[in-house]
Amino acid sequence: MATKKTGSEDKETKKTAKPKKEAATKVEAKAKTTSAKKETAPKKAANTSKRAPLMPKTYFATEGKLGEQWKLVDAAGIPLGRLSSHIANMLMGKTKPGYTRFADTGDNVVVINAEKVRLTGAKWDQKTYYHHTQFPGGIKSKTAKEVLSSHPERLVQLAVYRMLPRGHMARKWFKKLRVYVGTDHPHKAQQPEAVKLPNLGFHS
Repeated sequence: MATKKTGSEDKETKKTAKPKKEAATKVEAKAKTTSAKKETAPKKAANTSKRAPLMPKTYFATEGKLGEQWKLVDAAGIPLGRLSSHIANMLMGKTKPGYTRFADTGDNVVVINAEKVRLTGAKWDQKTYYHHTQFPGGIKSKTAKEVLSSHPERLVQLAVYRMLPRGHMARKWFKKLRVYVGTDHPHKAQQPEAVKLPNLGFHS
């Protein structure tokens, strides 16, 4: 059973409730004084010095900004794989400090003496190239020696194209490659710069 409160108990509860109102008024008074102090306090001078960047900016080259150059490479006596890997780097622009993987920053490369390219071991007879005529059973194959006798420039072209990453950029880079048999080429007006390849692991 709930007990009824007497008159004396009601008076005591009212007395205890009064201090809460007084505390609320004190808090309001403090808030007013602090706001008044903020208004009267002098403002600090703004910091005009800029903050140092957390990390350096990354440079991305745009197409045509670095400028295309023409390079001349003599393939006489150089192994095919070593030669084509270096040519692929020049076409992509990896030999430049401003190389950007999604932009065309490479150079035009002219290759001469494609018929004098070198293959080590028994690759002239063992290395085969396949193509299909798009008819049933129409797969055809040729050895490297047969390709050399008919179209020697295709040895360099296929090796370079297969070393480029797949995609639309590879097709764009590959259009900058010109391969010719012998020392004559129709790009003398562009004045291609002869490139002395580094030590590619063979003895000249």
